[in-house]
Amino acid sequence: MKIDYVSDVHLNHWMIWTNNQTKWEMRTRQLANRLIENGNGEILIIAGDFSEWNCQSIWFLNEVAKSYERVYFTYGNHDLYILTKHQKKKYSDSLGRLNQLIEEASSISNVVPLIKSIDKYKGVLFAGDAMWYLPKSTKDWDFFFNVSNDSRHIMINGYHNDDAARLMWKESQNWYDTLETVDIDVFVSHIPPVENPLRLFKADPLYQTEVPFINAKHWICGHDHQQGSFKKEGVSFHMNCIGYPQEYDKRPRVNEIPWYECDTAKKYELKTIVI
Repeated sequence: MKIDYVSDVHLNHWMIWTNNQTKWEMRTRQLANRLIENGNGEILIIAGDFSEWNCQSIWFLNEVAKSYERVYFTYGNHDLYILTKHQKKKYSDSLGRLNQLIEEASSISNVVPLIKSIDKYKGVLFAGDAMWYLPKSTKDWDFFFNVSNDSRHIMINGYHNDDAARLMWKESQNWYDTLETVDIDVFVSHIPPVENPLRLFKADPLYQTEVPFINAKHWICGHDHQQGSFKKEGVSFHMNCIGYPQEYDKRPRVNEIPWYECDTAKKYELKTIVI
């Protein structure tokens, strides 16, 4: 089986919000097709961070689903962001926004959310969740409150933002513990479960989550905007984070088509594993 994978597509940073919703949708769908034009898998996996806007995430999923037998995804921290009063009124909180994304995505016949869940397709067992992080030291929490946007834009009703982080981490951990005796072919998470050797410097505490390794052959993750593969304790890790336009040397003129003819777009493509 060939599996194409990607994460951190950050759609709204490449195709920003505009009052002309028809044009915004068209350009988002063009971006989706640009991404998958080199794909050759039966399965597409998206390891979180679609967009700060659910409608854009759904346009994207709807478009890529036309080219695959099955599309799996989990959510990332940006998929929980509440940025406007309109979003707050519409979704109530971040979980409301996530639940709406799951509901609408699930209505696409071949799209399957991997959010504290498993699914078997053609004999291959997939499992996944965002796998939330947990700051530990005073320095970690200082980073969370004063540097990370997560503490400002993720809100769960009834919880202070540090308690919300603990709640999300605990729910991920409790579910993960149920997989101890399950043989998983492909695990999908947004947040990496290990210190990423692809990074040139030590990760901040919000960029990994500490968990014991389970019986997984492959692990697809994202979050820290790296691309590459590595092995640890018998597990093959794969990362293909797209990231933001400003992270590249040559920036596209956002929302101008054909932006993908510029050098920036060369990394905006899928990677593939064969299992």
